[in-house]
Amino acid sequence: MLTSAPLPDILINSDDYNRVMLLAERVSGHMPYVSSYLVRELSRADVCQPWDPAGVSMGHRVRFRLDDEPIQRLGRLTYPRGVVPAKGDVPILGAVGAALIGMHRNATIEWMDNGRLRTLTVLDYGW
Repeated sequence: MLTSAPLPDILINSDDYNRVMLLAERVSGHMPYVSSYLVRELSRADVCQPWDPAGVSMGHRVRFRLDDEPIQRLGRLTYPRGVVPAKGDVPILGAVGAALIGMHRNATIEWMDNGRLRTLTVLDYGW
């Protein structure tokens, strides 16, 4: 179930677009919700050349806030590397990682998570 809030603009470089789309296709059988969410996000994204500035990209560190929590979180957007992510990893196949891809500073996105409205706001990224 999606919210009625407008979706933020996202900009993804072509390398991330191709790799994340392939990953979404590969996990569609056992992670259909995550797969369809990623495909939706990629389908609405603007795509730029790999060397052009984009929104949050794979491998980027990103500082963000979840919901109305007063703390800021810091992580690195990563591809799956095993059963348990390393400390600081934000896996692209998780709800937060899927929401982060392509987002810009100060952009917010909403989604429903088990009947609970969640929000994510990107504060900074790219280092």
